[in-house]
Amino acid sequence: MRALLSTLLLLSFTQGQLLAQADTAHHREVYDQINGKLKALKKVKATYKEDEALEFQLEAYKDGNQFVRIDSSVPGEDGDGSEEYYLEDRQILFAFRYYKSMSAEANAKPVTVEDRFYFKDGALFKWIGTDKKTVSKEEPEFAIESERITTNLASFLAALDKKQAPAGLVQTTKGSFKGIEQGDYGHWNMTDAAGKELSFFILQPDASVDKVLEDPTPFIGKSCEIQWKKSKEDIPEAGGAMMVEQILSVKWLD
Repeated sequence: MRALLSTLLLLSFTQGQLLAQADTAHHREVYDQINGKLKALKKVKATYKEDEALEFQLEAYKDGNQFVRIDSSVPGEDGDGSEEYYLEDRQILFAFRYYKSMSAEANAKPVTVEDRFYFKDGALFKWIGTDKKTVSKEEPEFAIESERITTNLASFLAALDKKQAPAGLVQTTKGSFKGIEQGDYGHWNMTDAAGKELSFFILQPDASVDKVLEDPTPFIGKSCEIQWKKSKEDIPEAGGAMMVEQILSVKWLD
């Protein structure tokens, strides 16, 4: 009887493990596929500077025309931190964060801290912390980490796209910001130094533009310098691929 009970408990535990892993099976498959051919992929390096004190070093891998993995590293108070982003169709699928936590105690050895973040349709649905325990979605940090990773990814992709742009493709324009026009896609509206009205698609900008999108009103009428490029993009609402002018970043002049 005791042997039967032990067997039933073991089967129940095994089934629970399998169910817990089923929701991340595709993520592990993509992870293995990317890392299995990593040496054969094209490597692109870039930097992304969030502010004067924070600069990310980026090392990305391309499979054909698509970025499939982006490694970022940045110094931190507890030691250098690193994060790997695994992508599918330019959308985050899995992120792996790790860094050495330095204790304040004398002669203490650094401890490796690891976190695994699983996404579906661009939203975080599972977070496994360094203690191998799942972090509840109800925890405030859950939403904070989801936003941090998706915001970082958008900025990293913009920096990498800019790095790859042919010489002369990225252009600079100074003028006055007029506002954001919302439709199927957002548009950045401004006038140039001669008073000509300009409009740029908002597709893959960096964090400097994202901050304006949160609340454009305080910026209306301010002088700015933007970086933008003309590129061929897939715009289904317009019937497919078309040439567009899209904003990449903004710097305020007053």
